[in-house]
Amino acid sequence: MLRHRWLRGAVVIAALTYGFIAAYMAFAQRSFLYRPAPNWVDPSAHNLLQAQKIEIRADDGTGLVGWWIPPKRGDAPVFLYFHGNANGLDRRAGRFGLMSADGSGVLALSYRGYGSSGGRPSEVALHADALRAYRHLRETVPANRIVIFGESLGSGVALNLARQVEAKAVILDSPYLSVLARGQANYPWLPVSWLLVDTFRSDLWIAAVEEPVLILHGTADRVIPPDDSAKLAMRGRPSRVTRILYPGEPHVVPYNRGPDRDIPAFLARLPVGSEP
Repeated sequence: MLRHRWLRGAVVIAALTYGFIAAYMAFAQRSFLYRPAPNWVDPSAHNLLQAQKIEIRADDGTGLVGWWIPPKRGDAPVFLYFHGNANGLDRRAGRFGLMSADGSGVLALSYRGYGSSGGRPSEVALHADALRAYRHLRETVPANRIVIFGESLGSGVALNLARQVEAKAVILDSPYLSVLARGQANYPWLPVSWLLVDTFRSDLWIAAVEEPVLILHGTADRVIPPDDSAKLAMRGRPSRVTRILYPGEPHVVPYNRGPDRDIPAFLARLPVGSEP
């Protein structure tokens, strides 16, 4: 009898503990997904002298701040860049410098809560802000010169935008199959599909993207396994997705170790844009 009571008590304690942990993970999930650096950093602090501060008002009135590098040629591509979950645009300064070295333009907004942009990040807000950024860019740049670029977390933002608008191409660096799938893989003991709010279902969106898609992934990525991008590529439109693996490279492939050659070569095979 005493043993049975002990077992029942142990089961109750285990159930309560599990419930508490699940509730905590559900409540704090966005603190795991988004890791903002809230302070503004001027691009000149990173010797990115050609970059300018840009401010855009979101559809709900939230102020969004970012970096803008104007293109130097009328036929140059303009990258609409969506960054990863950690820190701010200053972490990508070297990358933006290399991307724009040939005269290409770059527009990169800080997500809500990042880099002095107002508000708090959420999937719904990031998607709405991405569309707002695209519309802002379209005021001066034709669709056939816009390259939608998503890094890590931003790969889902990029794909969701790309299925709705026209662009020259889409580039994804270290993309996931979905945040839902990553959550299920990382926390197999939790009912992630019930708890997760921001799921970023790239696996459901890529098939609707008509533009050419280039996927970059390092084989030593310990954050998002390369198998994710392989599965994602298989869900894209046949013959529209190109995937390049970089042996030994980490999460978010260093731009000067292959992408600096492969991205221009990929874009060079596509029709050349022109002035609006």
